[in-house]
Order: sequence, then structure tokens, then C-alpha cells
Amino acid sequence: MRCPVTVLAHVVAMYRDGRSCAAIARALTEAGVPKPAGGLGWQRCHVWRLVRTSTALTIMADLE
Repeated sequence: MRCPVTVLAHVVAMYRDGRSCAAIARALTEAGVPKPAGGLGWQRCHVWRLVRTSTALTIMADLE
């Protein structure tokens, strides 16, 4: 399943602001944002994989 673009853009923004993958995962879990595959409980590896997708890299490039 794909991550909604709004969630991905939020993750990218936090990542570009210098937040760690673990901090982003905590913030998403605390906010009740479901993982792309469903369920709650984001982990840093989920964020790490997400920020390395082609869509995330395109968003990052557009922000530069």
C-alpha cells in the first residue's frame, strides 16, 4: 500500500528540518497517523524506508 501524499510530505518536511527517523516515528504514532500498510505504531525503519522512496526524493528535490 502507498503512503498518502499528505503524510509523505509531512514526513519529508520533518526530515528536512533535521528530525531523526525515530523522532518522526514517535510523532506520527503519537498523532495517531496509520502506517501505509495499516495499523499504528510507526518505527524508525518505516520512516527510513519512506524517505528513500522515489516520491519522497522528488519532493525533497522540489523543495531545494
